[in-house]
Amino acid sequence: MNLGPVTSAYSLGSAAVLRRGERLQLYTTSPVEAVKRLPDAPRGARWIASATGGAFVANNRILALTATSASEITADGEVLWAAPAASGRVVALVEGSGGPELAVWESGDAAPAATRAVDTRGPVVLTGWGRQVVMASEEDRRLTAWSIPDLEPGDGMELDGPAVALATSPSQHRVFAASTDRPRFATIDRYAWREAGSSRVEAPFEALRPGITGDRLVAFDGSVAWSVTAGRTDPEPVPGEWRADLPLALPGTGVLVSTGDELGLVSEATGELEIVDGPVDAWWLPFRWGRRRPVAALAVAADDTMGDTDEALEAIADSVPFAFDRIGLLTMGTPPDRAPADLPIGDAPPGEDPPAASPAPELPGLPGGFYAVAVSSRELTTLGQIRQLLDGSGYSTHVLRRVDEANDTWYRLLVGPYTSRPDAEAVARELRRERGIDAWIHEEEGDRATGLRR
Repeated sequence: MNLGPVTSAYSLGSAAVLRRGERLQLYTTSPVEAVKRLPDAPRGARWIASATGGAFVANNRILALTATSASEITADGEVLWAAPAASGRVVALVEGSGGPELAVWESGDAAPAATRAVDTRGPVVLTGWGRQVVMASEEDRRLTAWSIPDLEPGDGMELDGPAVALATSPSQHRVFAASTDRPRFATIDRYAWREAGSSRVEAPFEALRPGITGDRLVAFDGSVAWSVTAGRTDPEPVPGEWRADLPLALPGTGVLVSTGDELGLVSEATGELEIVDGPVDAWWLPFRWGRRRPVAALAVAADDTMGDTDEALEAIADSVPFAFDRIGLLTMGTPPDRAPADLPIGDAPPGEDPPAASPAPELPGLPGGFYAVAVSSRELTTLGQIRQLLDGSGYSTHVLRRVDEANDTWYRLLVGPYTSRPDAEAVARELRRERGIDAWIHEEEGDRATGLRR
């Protein structure tokens, strides 16, 4: 599929927004590869990414986008921040006539359903799978959580100094905060509202970008990019320039960076830079795909066939645990002779029945650690929808196949891995509370094939 030249691109998890000036398109690969025309971006709009999608904002205009929806809003004042929220809602921080206020619009409504005067103009972060906004107060240096849609203030905690940047982990369990006084970076448990770890930094971070999975992210202090692991006290500098898409923390131990005229992978363990054979003049986006596997990057040039990306994929794959094979980096301009690879699990294409005598799929190796078991079923296809929902919320999911004493085959959908049982139990409680999933704990002793386990 020829998608044409792109001036910028943005990830929506299982889809991508392609921008050409003010014209926008939505590119998806599941259930089939398709491009859908979106409403034009407001003139001069900037993109604000969030855990649920993203929004283009300019003056009093909002275009909030997810992989399945687009909402256009006109606010009563300048929009400082906005995001698509749960249940088709849109939430925004607006500079009203009386000062800053939070506003929530129900799906399809022109007027906000709720507004709340606040004492801050940001930073703001959306969390709780689109059901909560966390804001940093300018006056008392406090983080406060606001519920959506009623905008009631909830729990929070004091900070050591004014926050200049906020972000949330892919699991939504933690909030990251960078403050200016005695420059520091803090990891905050969103449920207990306590500090889970902090570190001093050489200069205040002014931007935070969460990784694809886990509690690792990259940060920018205005001149240097850093790789940060939640709870650790030693951020590591990474080479290269700070762009809208790079550096990017990949699953495992790699950080993808642009070093000007080259791409590279930085190992967090060793700090060594390995050059990657891939296009520098491209948009590199995290992407969760369906039955069609993406290649490596989103090219700027329409005639760029990305013929050299096999080497880039191999280098990236070396830094990504095998069990994370459903997360990748998106490309445009796929060579016509490159057939898309099928994923290990998934429903049959619309209108087609699955093969009657298909052998059980070969599932990837499972890393050692503790997992929350979301569902167990004798039918592999029943795991597909739940897995898609959890993947879309930033969880890392895996499928374990085992044979019981009666020689019956069962499939378990796992979330993890986590390094300790308490961490996995916390996620299991989170799944019960937020999703109604009665999860339990599974321990995997080490890397092993998961074809059949008795």
